[in-house]
Amino acid sequence: MLVAKLLGSSPLVTNATHTCSFINSVFTQSLRWKRKPIWLPTAKTKVFRVPKRPKIPEDEFKEIQRLYNNYRTYLRSTLKYFKEINKQNEIQLDPAVIEKAEQEDFEKCNQINDEWNKQIAADREIRLAKENEEKRLKIMLNIERQKEKKKLLQEQADDKIKKLKILSSTIITRKNIDEAIENALENPINYNKAINIDGEWYTEPTGIPPPKIPVTTDVQTEQARQ
Repeated sequence: MLVAKLLGSSPLVTNATHTCSFINSVFTQSLRWKRKPIWLPTAKTKVFRVPKRPKIPEDEFKEIQRLYNNYRTYLRSTLKYFKEINKQNEIQLDPAVIEKAEQEDFEKCNQINDEWNKQIAADREIRLAKENEEKRLKIMLNIERQKEKKKLLQEQADDKIKKLKILSSTIITRKNIDEAIENALENPINYNKAINIDGEWYTEPTGIPPPKIPVTTDVQTEQARQ
């Protein structure tokens, strides 16, 4: 603990940390040495010290010089390129240039939009013409169907009229009622018929009166009951 206190109070030691606990503990300590402050003078041991000039071989010196020249060339080229880019950006960021570019872009977009509208209008005209033709054909087909339906109804009506005209000769009216009565009396019809298992009809001969059914009165019925 005493060592940690001494290190923490030293002006040449910074960021010194220490931890210490009781039994079965681990003691950790970190130190970071810092440079001499800038306001302190040169040390007395280094005031009159003259550093030796390094001796570089001629081949190595030429290689270093070549690399340095290449570095300066690349650096000047890069700086010049950045300056040109900066000038171009200044020109591009000019409000007049920006407004002109926006106007040109608007005109270009408007031209493209007009071309699209013309193409869409042409396609729409073709589509509408096709739809109108299909609609016309459908209407004509419906008209033909209606004509055929009316023709069929007219034929059916004509057939009914013909049948009624044929039957009109047998209709009894006020004019021919006497004639119809005389005809019925002269040509009696017997409806007493029978049929056998073979499907043959047996009819009574005409001119024979039907069997008489005895008629009983109420008095006779009461006497029969008594």
